[in-house]
Amino acid sequence: MSAQQDYPAFESSDARREITSISGAPPSPVKLWAGIGTIILSIFAWTLFQWITSPYFKPAPAGDDPISPKTLMLVHITDIFCGVFSFGFLFWFIAKPWRKQGELTWDGMLALVFVTEWVLDPICNYFNFTFSYNAHFINMGSWASFLPGWQSPGMENFPEPLFLMGGIYLWWTTINVLAAGWTMKKLRAWLPQYSIFIHALIAYIVIVVLDMALELPAVWLDLFAYSGAPASVTLWAGQPQQFPIYETLFMNFNYITIALLRHYRDDKGLTMVERGVDKITLSKPKQKVLRFLAVAGFVNTSYFITYFMPYNWMAMQADTFPAYKSYMRYGICGKGTPYACPSREVPIPSKRSLAIPPDDVRLSTEARRN
Repeated sequence: MSAQQDYPAFESSDARREITSISGAPPSPVKLWAGIGTIILSIFAWTLFQWITSPYFKPAPAGDDPISPKTLMLVHITDIFCGVFSFGFLFWFIAKPWRKQGELTWDGMLALVFVTEWVLDPICNYFNFTFSYNAHFINMGSWASFLPGWQSPGMENFPEPLFLMGGIYLWWTTINVLAAGWTMKKLRAWLPQYSIFIHALIAYIVIVVLDMALELPAVWLDLFAYSGAPASVTLWAGQPQQFPIYETLFMNFNYITIALLRHYRDDKGLTMVERGVDKITLSKPKQKVLRFLAVAGFVNTSYFITYFMPYNWMAMQADTFPAYKSYMRYGICGKGTPYACPSREVPIPSKRSLAIPPDDVRLSTEARRN
């Protein structure tokens, strides 16, 4: 998974200039995608500013339910590991190559772009409460409710884990994309008779397996939970450890899309969204900023299209919500709140809708167990 370039080259930059001189300058992809990236990052910055300056910038309530000492210790160890590993990753993968080469590498830039994608992490719950973190992770609540158009109520109490998910978006997403790229590179050498579609499909399967190797143990160890899901497409449906199969399929479709972007760079090391930057009269550092914005625009758009849209459509079909401890519900639904937890009997609430309380006599015993 070396950052060294070994990618299929498109036409040379000299040839492109010759074509441009004949046919006229085409629209510059880097300007388009950098514009999209600027809009997206501006929205993210405003969202975070509102959250940090709000009264909700505080640890999420864990509630009164006890947590086992082993689980609590595991939560703390995970926080420490992710924090330490993230700092090590920043140094070895980003800072050290930057210092050695005199500029930020493309893979280093991608890792930093993935940190911006972290702002979209709570959108699993955009319309319906279907995903939970253990509230004992170090957190300051969540910026979820400040994202534009947010619908599901109570998400100011959602405990976005700072060290866990900051690390996951910094290095785990990067590792997955590099693993997909490495797999496609090797397959091109081992199985040249097959198309890039087959290579990408195999790489996709590889990173799905990698992702499940991380997520399944975390779900069973009570670190996080897919609390609401359609039972028909969910492993262990109805149990606290339930795992919707579609989640890893959608997330890794996003990863393979970005891996393909990285895989196909031209003779100058530029992806399709960075093309045209060499024709803009800017210093190298400013060109790098423009490229960063362009890649950020593509990566976050990919996340929205390949993950947010299909996942939330499935989330609105959720019909099973197992019984969870208070540190997995944080006053968002269930006992002590105005809202019954999601089930086939409960209409999906919004911040402005009437609520069905968790003790409503019209609900079945199963629906009232949280």
